[in-house]
Amino acid sequence: MQLIASKNSPSSQIIIPHFVFGGFCWLVATILIIFYPEAFVQHYFNPKLLSITHLLALGWMTIIIFGALYQLIPVIFEVKLYSEQLSFVSFILLATCSISLAISFWNFWIGMPMYISAAGIIVAVILFTVNIYFTALKTKKESIEKDFILTSVIWLLFTVGVGLTLSINLRNPFLSLPTTELLKLHAHAGIAGWFIQLIIGVSSRLLPMFMVSHNLNMKKLKCAYYLINAGLISGIIFLFIQWQVAVIISVFSVAIGVIFFLSFQLEAYKKRVRKQLDTGMKQSALSFIFLLIALILALILVIDFKKAFSITLQMAVVYGSTLMLGFISSLIMGQTYKTLPFIVWLNTYRNRVGKAKIPLPKELYSENFANIQLWFFATGFIIMMAGIFLKITSIVSSGGIVLFCSVLLYNFNILKIVFHKPTTLNK
Repeated sequence: MQLIASKNSPSSQIIIPHFVFGGFCWLVATILIIFYPEAFVQHYFNPKLLSITHLLALGWMTIIIFGALYQLIPVIFEVKLYSEQLSFVSFILLATCSISLAISFWNFWIGMPMYISAAGIIVAVILFTVNIYFTALKTKKESIEKDFILTSVIWLLFTVGVGLTLSINLRNPFLSLPTTELLKLHAHAGIAGWFIQLIIGVSSRLLPMFMVSHNLNMKKLKCAYYLINAGLISGIIFLFIQWQVAVIISVFSVAIGVIFFLSFQLEAYKKRVRKQLDTGMKQSALSFIFLLIALILALILVIDFKKAFSITLQMAVVYGSTLMLGFISSLIMGQTYKTLPFIVWLNTYRNRVGKAKIPLPKELYSENFANIQLWFFATGFIIMMAGIFLKITSIVSSGGIVLFCSVLLYNFNILKIVFHKPTTLNK
């Protein structure tokens, strides 16, 4: 709790809207999965899948990560956030343009609507980047977690820049590389460069703290940092020049780097003092299992399946879905229960500590609902992946229904936390 609660923390009114809006986008995405399951059994370059993917990546994942980072960065760096005003403007831009970009993809409006949305997202990311880097400049504290976080922000900026380039290239082709190859570059810069590195940087500090783990081998994180970034940079170059063998080597570099990170988290789990894991930590642990599965799928996909092209296409969608839904979404949901209650609790009870008996942060939400939500999520995800691989839309839709139930419970808990009224317990 000491890591999350700090005198350097920004106003909760800056952070909370990120969680509420992100949860709403996550719920909308599950509804789209239910009613448009065919998006997941076609080639991955189709308007509806692109729309759902960007709604998830920007409106759900990135916007919640922004909100969480505004709380965590000042505490990790031990300084105040550079500007709360920049945070607010960035949120408005990202929220608005994420929705408009998803609508543009859905209707395949290639042109000004897509360009304006993409440009607005770039401005939002630039404001976020300025905020994070100017905050970092205020401290001399160095750590591998800080390196991961700052590097991930650069990759995010690169990713949205490539995204705008892609949207322009769709209307006015000027790049020789096929659109599907450019899409791979865009997607992996975002997933491995932004999401995974950011997650490594934050979770390497948070998860050992929540589990109360000490004396961990930090060299594993340093190996992960250099292997992932070397693999990403070389992989993008080799993908652009279409040197397949070198691309495979780059993928292995990233995969080995991620394995070093997973080894670090496994060590933290084995050395934990707090043996009993709550629902949030269980869902976080589940997300790392999905990450390992995604790694295996990635290594399989770099092999050239010329005789099984249809299977390869479905595996590619399963791979992307496993990363975005199974790993990133699951981890965000799990860590919401470790961060948001503390943020609201701190804002509500900071002046009443020691003066009256007050509820614990975990009492701000329903643990029973969180536990049911976890089981719904795991079940819905497995059903949906089976449907995608088998190319059966009814199974995909069924998995979407179960996921919707999970996300509905998640949103219920978010709103329960956000609208918590101050109470004093009887002594």
